[in-house]
Parts: sequence; structure tokens; C-alpha cells
Amino acid sequence: MMYMLKKEIMYDLIFKVGAEQSTVKVHKFMLASRSPVFYTMFEGGFPEKGEVIVPDVNLGTFKVLLKYIYSDELDLSLDNIQEVLYVAEKYMIPEMKNECAVLLSSSVETSNASLVIDIASKFHLQDLRNKGLDHIQYNAVEFLKAPNAIKMSKECMESILQLDSANCSKTEICEFFIKWASSQCEAEKITPSGENMRKIAGSLLYLVRFPLIDKTYFANEIVHTGFLTLEEVVSVFSSHYGQENEFFAESVRRVCYRKSYRVFRHSNLSSSWMLYNNKENDALQITVNKNIELKSVILYGPSGNASCNDREIVIKILNDSENEICNQKYESCTHTCALQTVVLSEPIPFNSNECFTIMVNSVKFAAYYGSNCKPECKIDDIIVTYQKSPKCNTSTNAEKGQIAGIEFNA
Repeated sequence: MMYMLKKEIMYDLIFKVGAEQSTVKVHKFMLASRSPVFYTMFEGGFPEKGEVIVPDVNLGTFKVLLKYIYSDELDLSLDNIQEVLYVAEKYMIPEMKNECAVLLSSSVETSNASLVIDIASKFHLQDLRNKGLDHIQYNAVEFLKAPNAIKMSKECMESILQLDSANCSKTEICEFFIKWASSQCEAEKITPSGENMRKIAGSLLYLVRFPLIDKTYFANEIVHTGFLTLEEVVSVFSSHYGQENEFFAESVRRVCYRKSYRVFRHSNLSSSWMLYNNKENDALQITVNKNIELKSVILYGPSGNASCNDREIVIKILNDSENEICNQKYESCTHTCALQTVVLSEPIPFNSNECFTIMVNSVKFAAYYGSNCKPECKIDDIIVTYQKSPKCNTSTNAEKGQIAGIEFNA
């Protein structure tokens, strides 16, 4: 049949295609057999007679359509997929649309995710759109750095700002939003001033969680740009001190993590850690090079039987300002046990390279301890760094001592 199409043998219909009204000769029965739209066009109550004008499809795309109808072969790439999807929907050919969805699905977990989401939204491919948003949730940091990301449509940007969870900080999303608005100004050939970016952003501006982003970043990079009005700036600053914010989204976006990790710092286990007075504290400062959610603290256990009266351990966690954000009691086991895991009552999120301190009141029983410890532990692309804390008044430091490791999502 392709031969008859190419050689224009026994054709019985002429299309005039595209802005240039290019002539294309076809066979009615072939088109009607694959598309209910063509069938109705030729056999309905008001059948087409004479030449059929198709002004909204270019000649190249129309030839792709005909080749698929005549041979089931689809000449498809990311360069022409939107045009092909358009004719697949226009002429109601679901098999053709499905093949387009397959190609898009293979590209959704790449730097083209925003393009896929835009196309999926436009052509009612909801499952594919959701898959693209899932990819962005779990790979937000990498996605936002991709060169293609700032080219996304306003609709795609809105979908990202509305996500309830993402594997990046609110500040990183805000930084990207500013870059995106600036890029949109450049695309429209206008100066990327605060006023113009505000016009581009429109209602999206109020989906940005300005009250929750890093305070220093807000003060240094946002306030002076003219992106926000004076009233909005005052509202954000007031929200830092407990006042209700009147303008912007303030719900806390959950960080979406990909994997759970247990990281130990010791190379060897030793026994009989020195007993200190109960007022003493073992403490370590820890930083991780990725956004994490701290789930558990891993401690060394008794190296012999421990008295029931000596079991209670208190774990405290301090943020980078040395404010206490967790205070939790734990009952140690009473028999010999190398390691014991203290699951926190609530996971604690930390931004990349944000220092936090784990403090443990000095154990009152003979305990194991870590020796030949590694100040820096690497797993996958994650680096966990341990340092002696000023809060520590025992011999625990980066090379030896108490606090075996941490468990976290990243």
C-alpha cells in the first residue's frame, strides 16, 4: 500500500495541506479504516467532496501520519513528537498516540523531564505527567541544575511549586524560580528586572514559600531586587518572628528522599570505655553533603552485663545554632551488645552541609567504643564528616570514642 501512496496509484481523494496548501493524494478506504474521524468525514451525513483543506498540520507531519496509516511505521523523535501527537488526537488514532507516550516515557527520567510534563499535560497523558513529576520529586537537585529546566512552561513551573514534597530545600526551589523568571524575561526580550520578573511570574509568585527559605538568602538576594513589594517583604520578615504571613504559601514541603543509609565511623571495636561522672557528655559534630532526614543514632552497647539502674541514656541533638531540637531517653540493653540503635521519635531534616551535634550523657556501664575511626565516611555520592564537638567533655573525638554512627534518608 505504501507503493500505491508514493506512486499516487488509484487515489480517490486530494488533501491540501499546511500553509502552502501542498497537494497530497490518498485512498479514502485506507484513511477511513484507521480513523473514525476520516470515516465520518467520508461516509457521514455530510461527506467531504472535492479537495479537503488541512491548514493546521504541516506537510512533514501529515506524511508521518499517512505512513503510519499505510504501514504501521511511525517516524518519531522528540523534535516532532508534539506535532505527531496533535494529529493522533485530531484524527483519533489511539495506537499512534500510545507509541508517542512510549517514547516520552523513555525520556521522562532525564533532563527532558520538564518537556515531557509539558507535552503530557497538553495531550492529556496524565500517567506520564505524574511519572515526570515523581522523577522531579526524587531528583530535584539534579533536575533544577539541568540546562533545559529553565525553559519549562509556566504550567510546568506551577506544578513544581505545588509539589508537597521534593528532594531539595525550599531555598533551592526559590533560587531556581528566580532564574526561571529571569530566563522567561530574556525569551520575551525584556530586561530581567524585579518588576518584569514579577509580571512574568504572576500568581506563581504566591506559591513560593518565601517565609520558609533561608533568612540570609532572602535578605541578601530577594529584598533589594524589587521582585516583592515592600508590604510583602515586611510580611515575610514579620513571619520570622511569629507573625502570620498574609501573602505566600507557608505549608512545609516535605523532602522526598530516595534511599536509606546506615553509616558507621569505626574501623575497629574496642571494649571497656572509660567511665565518667554522669554529668559528662560524649558529643560529635556531624555534617552531610546532601539534604538528609536523620532517623536514628547508633550507639555502642555494653561490653558486659549492665545494671538495670544504669540503663538510661539521654540523647540530645543540636542544630547549627546549638539550639536543642531533640531530647530523647533510651533504655540500653543489659547484656553484652556491640551496637544499639536509637530510633528518633520524629525524623529530623537537615540541609546539605548543615552542621548538627549529637550529645549523649556519658554511659554508666562498661561499654564498647570505636577505635581507628574515620573522620570522613563516603557511601555512594554521600560524604558524612565527623568532628569533635565543643560540647564534648570526654575523650570522644573524630578518631575514637562513643557514638557509632547515624541512620538517615537522603
